[in-house]
Amino acid sequence: MSGKKYEIVLSVLTIMTVLVTAVGVSFAYFTGSIEGNPGDVVISTSTIGGVTFDGGSDFVASTDIEPGWKESKTFSITVAPSVVEQTVYIKLDYTNDMPELTAKVDSVSDGAVGTLVLDSTGEKKSYTIVSKTFPASNEAQSVTYTLTMELPETGVVQNQNQGKTFSALLYADLGESDIYYNDQNPNGTTQRPTINN
Repeated sequence: MSGKKYEIVLSVLTIMTVLVTAVGVSFAYFTGSIEGNPGDVVISTSTIGGVTFDGGSDFVASTDIEPGWKESKTFSITVAPSVVEQTVYIKLDYTNDMPELTAKVDSVSDGAVGTLVLDSTGEKKSYTIVSKTFPASNEAQSVTYTLTMELPETGVVQNQNQGKTFSALLYADLGESDIYYNDQNPNGTTQRPTINN
């Protein structure tokens, strides 16, 4: 009888082994799967051009000038490729106490103001001498300007100009307003975006 018990236990163990294997294999069949086509995700940023300002060389004869002095210098703005238009302002911060000194900026067709009216009170002043808007472009854009300073010979005594000075700083400015870019305004907007709840 013990042989019969042994065969029964062996049969039960064999059946259980087969069942456990079958259950394990059937659970392995129910694995997760993903069907369909893969989606491409492309993320890109806008190209906003950089601005290069070249103030040009200094005036050669800028000390001990006399009536009849006149000198010119060039300066330039270069804007890198950009998907949005950009406005560049060239400003002149100056102090002048020479009453007959004149200044002129060309080319007016490219946003220069032309003849400047220089205040001669000796107080610090700021003047926008160029306002140039560059359109969106895939290529770099550049404009060159000429600044001419002159102490003209008037044919009469000009003693009021003796011992006087003119000092100035020429620089580029991108303006006061902030520009924001988002999906609704790919070309930029001055209205600050808000979070929608």
